[in-house]
Amino acid sequence: MVLLIAIVLGAIVGAVSSGEGGALAGALFGWLIVRSSRQQKEIESLRQRVETGGAALAPPVRAAGEPGPASPATTSSLPLAPLPVATVPASAEVTYDGSDSPATQLPAPPATPPGPPRPRRPSVLAPVKAWFFGGNTIVKAGVGILFVGLAFLAKYATENMQVPVEFRLAAIGAAAVALLAFGWRLRLRRPDYAQVLQGGAIAVMYLTLFAAFRYFDVLSATPAFALMVAVAGLAAALAVLQDARALAFIGALGGFATPLIVSTGSDNYVALFAYYFVLDAGIAAVAWWKTWRPLNLLGFVATFLVATAWGVLKYRPEDFAISEAFLIAFFLLFVLILVLPARRAAAAPAPDGTPLAAPHAWVNSSLLFGLPTVVFALQYGLVQGTPFATAFSACVLGGFYVALAFWMRKRPELGLTFDASLAIATIFLTLVIPFALDERSTAGAWTLEGAGLVWIGLRQRRLLPRAFGYLLLFVAGAAMLFAYERYGDPTQLFNAYFFNSLMAAAASLAAAFFVRRARGTGALRGEEGIVEPILIGLATVWLASAAAVHIEALVAEPFVLAALVASVSAIAALYVGLAARLRWPTLTYPVVAHAPILLVAAVADAGLLANPAQFGGWWAWPLAFAVHAAVLRLAVGHWPALFAHAAHAVGAVAFALLGALLGRTATAGWGDAESAWPWLGWLVVPAALLLFLPRPSAARLWPIRDLPAAYRLTTASVLAFGLGLWTLVANIASDGSAAPLPHVPFLNPLDIGIGIALAAIFLWLRSAGLTERPAAWRVVLAAGAGFVWLNAVLVRAFHHYGGVPYRVDAWLGSLAVQTGITLLWTAMALATMWFGARRASRAPWVAGAALLGAVVLKLLIVDLSGSGSVTRIVSFIGVGVLMLVIGYVAPLPAKEMRHAAA
Repeated sequence: MVLLIAIVLGAIVGAVSSGEGGALAGALFGWLIVRSSRQQKEIESLRQRVETGGAALAPPVRAAGEPGPASPATTSSLPLAPLPVATVPASAEVTYDGSDSPATQLPAPPATPPGPPRPRRPSVLAPVKAWFFGGNTIVKAGVGILFVGLAFLAKYATENMQVPVEFRLAAIGAAAVALLAFGWRLRLRRPDYAQVLQGGAIAVMYLTLFAAFRYFDVLSATPAFALMVAVAGLAAALAVLQDARALAFIGALGGFATPLIVSTGSDNYVALFAYYFVLDAGIAAVAWWKTWRPLNLLGFVATFLVATAWGVLKYRPEDFAISEAFLIAFFLLFVLILVLPARRAAAAPAPDGTPLAAPHAWVNSSLLFGLPTVVFALQYGLVQGTPFATAFSACVLGGFYVALAFWMRKRPELGLTFDASLAIATIFLTLVIPFALDERSTAGAWTLEGAGLVWIGLRQRRLLPRAFGYLLLFVAGAAMLFAYERYGDPTQLFNAYFFNSLMAAAASLAAAFFVRRARGTGALRGEEGIVEPILIGLATVWLASAAAVHIEALVAEPFVLAALVASVSAIAALYVGLAARLRWPTLTYPVVAHAPILLVAAVADAGLLANPAQFGGWWAWPLAFAVHAAVLRLAVGHWPALFAHAAHAVGAVAFALLGALLGRTATAGWGDAESAWPWLGWLVVPAALLLFLPRPSAARLWPIRDLPAAYRLTTASVLAFGLGLWTLVANIASDGSAAPLPHVPFLNPLDIGIGIALAAIFLWLRSAGLTERPAAWRVVLAAGAGFVWLNAVLVRAFHHYGGVPYRVDAWLGSLAVQTGITLLWTAMALATMWFGARRASRAPWVAGAALLGAVVLKLLIVDLSGSGSVTRIVSFIGVGVLMLVIGYVAPLPAKEMRHAAA
């Protein structure tokens, strides 16, 4: 009933303050508060049972003739350990203790005379009363009054006395040291009295150091912080050495009160919270050795009470960064303080078999449930003016508690906090939706519900829940389409589309993983396993669609390609990382598309002659190839041979193309578009790779050694073809000028670069990885590239030395160029036919003869029209003489000679 009232009241308050989302948040917080209270009661009850000697566990008083007491294995341990099913009597009661298996308790023994009355449960304020009014109360009050008096004395001296501030602070510090030394000497004779004195001395030391740093500038930040750390360590050491809870409490209380007592109203909040962090670090040091709940609670209450007051009264938006850093630091520190006492909870039992402490007696429920509640409330105050920041904060906090629960999962002593952490994580992850989303949250909510139904259906081996879950996962896409039609493109990154797409993708992947894990267990029906890759594909569609929508709506045109490359690489990295962590090879199959997408993007950049390093490319491309390396290392081994080969080869080609484009960008500014410099930039990376890949040393390097054929054959073939095409286009498009260098045929930069490219192609054709007799098309391509190169060398020479413009119409109209081409073709025919005759190979001879026939045809069609000119006369005479030479030195090889040579 109390729980229901708390939920209703929380919902009403939340609805009044923040609408529907606030109603849900208020209801959840109401549940959390009641849950915290009940948890505290359970822990107190368990602690009371242990501290009173286990009265509830003691064996009953036996009458004469009754059997003797049972062994420890059947008495004190029975309520704590489950019994085998075969030994449980029919009347036994089965209860559940929160674990996976039921805990069975034996029926109550026969009625016995009543034992001693059960002690009354102490009040919640009992520890506080015991401390203030137990022991030597007068001494405690005296120390407190002395501390306040010293604080007022320091303030008065500051305002009314002319004594140098160093002497004033030194006097107060000396008094603290003397008080501490006196208390230490009395630690054995009067321990209670001595501990109170030492606690007061520690508090005065805090006061002195804080005042010296904060108000008088006697100490700078670094030595003041170091001295405070030393005092905190001293207080912790004294408390632990003397087992003095009062000492630690007094020291911490005085330390927390110091800034409030000596405050002058200034707003140096950085110094204040740094000082408080030192105090809390001292409490954490004590928590390493002692489970002193009041001390931990004092640090928690004092820190966040002051932080809340400062936030309400003094916080400004420009203080956000430092305030956020302190809030995170305090949160993590108190989480550490919460779990540190668990070290002693796992201690071995006493020699008589009784546990040293109750399993969960160390749990401080005020910290366990109060810490996330207070921290999230403060975080809400910091970020409430930023869109979606509250939702993001809830998501981060929920994720933290999920990680914390995962860490606690294999630690039995943390069983209670494991359950509580999961509950807290569920609350904050649920809060993300009302804080972040609107009507468009339908798609995300459906997918999460669908994944949950798939999980439940597999656990219960029921097909109907699973089928409905699959349906929800798929129809969520239709809901998102309707929302897109209604609301249009997003206007900022963190929006309903973004969060829902991430939730839908996560839910689809989770459902696919559940199906994978159920393989071989008999939970799946028929061919239901096919759902796994379908759901993975659905998750990929969600992620890719979200990336495309946001890039189109929010990214400026020049940055689109880099954003696409980065988005695709991020998805691939996510899949590869999850697959490696979960040992889930099927998840890597969508990553097959990563390398082809990179190649398409590189081709798009090359088509635009864009600088890949501009407009975000300087970080997107390195990220992409880093992810590609991870794919080759972690994912390719799970793929079929064809996919693996393609991933290696396509990725290498994309890398070469991107390197060529970067080279072109580097040299483009050295000359105009028709000069040699822009074209030479394309050459460097592909030619270097083609020269390197056939080398034996390359096969020993990763990733080449994983699949050598993909690089030495496939990649090298593409590079050779690309270099051949480059030589053709460069010869036609560039006039070979390389100012300030002079143009020398065959020795200018362009011809040298073309020669390197052709040499790389030729060496690759003759490399050990290929056959001794290359395929005919490769020979034709190499010969064609060489033929074009020699003609271009001739034309460029006429351009630079004869003044012929480097245009096709100028070449056709120049008699000198036509004569030079005729003589060049004839000489090339002579060389080819002579080579064929010497090698007794008919193929080169026939090729040379065909070229010679082209020369004759050119003479009759082109050169004959200008027969009266000197150049045409030179053409005919030169060709005739060369043909005579050919007939003499290069006769047609006989077929039998060719066969003999073969």
